[in-house]
Amino acid sequence: MNFFKKLSLSFLFFIAFSAHAGLDNDLYKIKLPNPDNEQVSLAQYKDKVILLNFWATWCPPCIKEMPSMQRLRDHFEGQPFEIIAINTGDDPTSVSSFLFELETELTFPILLDEQGQSYQQFGIRGLPMTLIFDRNGEMVEKVLGGREWDSAESIKAIQTVIEYN
Repeated sequence: MNFFKKLSLSFLFFIAFSAHAGLDNDLYKIKLPNPDNEQVSLAQYKDKVILLNFWATWCPPCIKEMPSMQRLRDHFEGQPFEIIAINTGDDPTSVSSFLFELETELTFPILLDEQGQSYQQFGIRGLPMTLIFDRNGEMVEKVLGGREWDSAESIKAIQTVIEYN
């Protein structure tokens, strides 16, 4: 069974057995700086489906999937959906240089977690790691490894999560 079928099935399983809305979960407690050193709280993304991606500048699969994440975000422009990429372990100067040299301009939020606190909070074991949260802040999927996020299957799976809420 491929990844996106698993995502759809796990999301449906989650819907059937979810007992609470989860608005006070750990996702919305995260507050990290962006490359301009402005603090960004994930609480501002309540009521949106969130694709939370953990990455590093030294990780080839992380770098490879970024353009497809931007195309996915562009596809869902104006809908209750956001991609947030949390860089883990790199210093702000390295991240800024990386973003400047990247061929694709990224318009989704990039946050910095130099100490790896959010990385540890979610039990991340490798990179890239992507967590997908529904509009209530409940995790519906955890994906280890790079993906082409703008594939037809991915778009359909994300659309299903958006439409459920």
